[in-house]
Amino acid sequence: MIIRCPPFTIHHYPTIGSTQDELKRLVGAPEFTCVTADEQTAGRGRRARAWLSTPGDGLYLSVLLRPALPPELFPLVSLMAAVAVAEAVTGQGAAPVDIKWPNDVLVGERKLSGILVEGASGVAGAARVILGIGVNLNHRGFPAELAATATSLALVTGRAADPAACRDEVLSRLARWYEVLGRDAGAVRARWAELSSYARGAEVAVTLDGRRVVGVTDGITEAGALRLRTPGGEVRTVLAGEVSRLRKSGDA
Repeated sequence: MIIRCPPFTIHHYPTIGSTQDELKRLVGAPEFTCVTADEQTAGRGRRARAWLSTPGDGLYLSVLLRPALPPELFPLVSLMAAVAVAEAVTGQGAAPVDIKWPNDVLVGERKLSGILVEGASGVAGAARVILGIGVNLNHRGFPAELAATATSLALVTGRAADPAACRDEVLSRLARWYEVLGRDAGAVRARWAELSSYARGAEVAVTLDGRRVVGVTDGITEAGALRLRTPGGEVRTVLAGEVSRLRKSGDA
């Protein structure tokens, strides 16, 4: 089924392996082509982790973008998407919303949404970005390995979420912030920092090349990398890594 949601054209499937993989197959597709599904049988998140994609319980969406950005600023697409999703779920009643660097959308330190950005070559080598967005909507429980770290819109708001309404809200915010990114990347960085308690002054641990580094966050770079000030005073630039908040002594 094809759904028009300007500027997006949505290819919707009841069941699919992965919205990301389906969109990759549409090599000549125009910008703003989307693939959504009621269910994914092979959904995945960052670092090739499986994404729980049960029927009707989540928003499973991938969109094709062709950012008019210098290659070094492409990582900002990820932060831009996190801003759009955070605003969208806030509009659907989730609060208070936080963003863990770079793009996990949290409520109460539990993950509500994850974002996956993958590059793909296009016609004549044109740069393409496939942006995958997963939002937990109507889950009332999670497997044991996720129970302490995940949440859903239904659990947060106490009411069932309408997947189509959430999809349209996400796409509306995405279209707005993508346009902003193209003309004022600084506005995206600033809005991300407003929404993220991880942006500055958060005590965190980051896993870098298998090594755990602790420090205090000290903002983000022009390209969206995280700055981390270590106990020794060194400021490290984190381009990629798994970030977790440190628990203070006495925390449960």
